[in-house]
Amino acid sequence: MIWPFAIGYFAQGRILAAWCEQRQDFRHFRTEWVVDPMMMDQAYPRRRHVLFREWREKELRLRQG
Repeated sequence: MIWPFAIGYFAQGRILAAWCEQRQDFRHFRTEWVVDPMMMDQAYPRRRHVLFREWREKELRLRQG
């Protein structure tokens, strides 16, 4: 199960940024590889804007080494 919070459009395709329950971490998914998406009635583990901020901070730390 993933909790998507952002989508990016690139020349090579669309990328979905999401919190991954299995990995307990942020992951990126190509939208054409998502099979059988379902809407769930469950609430997000954290607010979407909080997930986005945490993801952005982690991405910045990874880029800075």
